[in-house]
Amino acid sequence: MPSGFDYSKWDKIELSDDEDDVHPNIDKDSWFRHKHRDRVENEEDETKKRLQLEKKLKQLTKDYEVFGTAGKEHLKAKKLKKEIDEVQEELDKMEREKKLNVDNMSKTVDSKTLIDAGKDTPGPEPRLQGEAIAEGYVEFVEQNEELLEKYISLGEEEDLEAVMNFMKEHGAALLQGEHAESYLLLDCLEKEMNGMHKEMLQSCRQFQFLSQLREWSRASGRPARDSVFAIFSRIIEHEGTRESFEDTVKQFADRVAKRAVVKKKEMDAEMAAERKSLNPTGPGGLDPMEVFETLPKEMQIAFQTKDAQRLQAAVEALSDEDAKYHLQRCEDSGLWVPNREAGAPPIEDKMLPPNAALKLDAG
Repeated sequence: MPSGFDYSKWDKIELSDDEDDVHPNIDKDSWFRHKHRDRVENEEDETKKRLQLEKKLKQLTKDYEVFGTAGKEHLKAKKLKKEIDEVQEELDKMEREKKLNVDNMSKTVDSKTLIDAGKDTPGPEPRLQGEAIAEGYVEFVEQNEELLEKYISLGEEEDLEAVMNFMKEHGAALLQGEHAESYLLLDCLEKEMNGMHKEMLQSCRQFQFLSQLREWSRASGRPARDSVFAIFSRIIEHEGTRESFEDTVKQFADRVAKRAVVKKKEMDAEMAAERKSLNPTGPGGLDPMEVFETLPKEMQIAFQTKDAQRLQAAVEALSDEDAKYHLQRCEDSGLWVPNREAGAPPIEDKMLPPNAALKLDAG
């Protein structure tokens, strides 16, 4: 008998049709039919489950391959790989525990797809959509914020070779998904909203490098890092290509500038709504914060520090007309609550009534 042959598989053979398995009081033919039907039903259930798992495995594999080599560290890709391993393990377990019988020993009843985890096929950078774009963004920024800020700072010198060398070294991290683009886009918007137009243009240029590398990847079906040298060399050496790139940067910067205006209005509206909810209008129907922002500087400081003497001095420095105007608005907004028992304030003399309450908190 040859050594090394595994006979353990024969332990799985079902011999339920054996005559010894039949009780003497039970009709043998009926017993055989019952056992056979039971076995067939079990096999049908197992086959149905196997087909469902194989279909799921095929779809998961297809989704995983979209990420390619550069995207395999993406959080979504890791989750897909974990699911693939779990489904494959379940299929392998079903294969190991499958019972053999006269109906299935002589034919192939299933097939399976294997994923070689040790050999990745290079592929294009994925274009994520919906929730997948935001998934893992916080973790990405926590791990790569210093790298991202260093990359953005390279835009100050406009040294294309330095950017190219940086991308050669760190492209695997910055190009693994759309998170780096999202970070730079927010950086562009924030700088424009804060009046840092020159810095915004620099960030726009750095954003466009990332964007074009990833677009090339999707068009060529190759990882984005493979195009770093080719694309940067062409921009550096060909004036026409460089001018075209700068035009793209300018167009993108124009869109950012327009969006910044809209975004700032949206944020101002949100802040106004929040402020209104926290600071209801005063007895005269005026918003206390809106009134505060129109006051002379000295009056603002007096309200912030709740300094009645300083407020008195600020009012005395105003003309009668201005003093009356601002004090009335302060009262209508609830910033200033006069002591009614002291009578009406003698605005003509620019004097505040004693014990007037200043309502605005400092800050």
